[in-house]
Amino acid sequence: MKTPNLKFILETIMQDQPKPLSIQEKRAFKEAVANFSAMGESVYGKGDIENIVERVKTIVEGADKIMTESDDWMANMALKKENKRMHEDYKDFSEAAMQLKEAQHRMSIAYENIGNHLNRFFEVG
Repeated sequence: MKTPNLKFILETIMQDQPKPLSIQEKRAFKEAVANFSAMGESVYGKGDIENIVERVKTIVEGADKIMTESDDWMANMALKKENKRMHEDYKDFSEAAMQLKEAQHRMSIAYENIGNHLNRFFEVG
């Protein structure tokens, strides 16, 4: 087996090196870093999840009361089945909202950590 020469070794090493960024890529990176903070609004979530869950709960409870006000016993029985499903859907909605809030919290911590790392080397806006 032939031993590789120095030129072959250098070419192999150079292939593994990432290509330098073009001026356009560097500008795009600089702009992205400068606008990093603007992404925080999406990461931190502007909407108040708990408030939305409470509002939906009020609507579900109100719908339940209004739909079962009738004096017709048979209609009320059918509506109670429908309303039971609506309450189950609300429970799923509420649980998903809590999971979303927890995931959003984890996401915001990771976002802050990324920002701290970037801040060490770049001017983050």
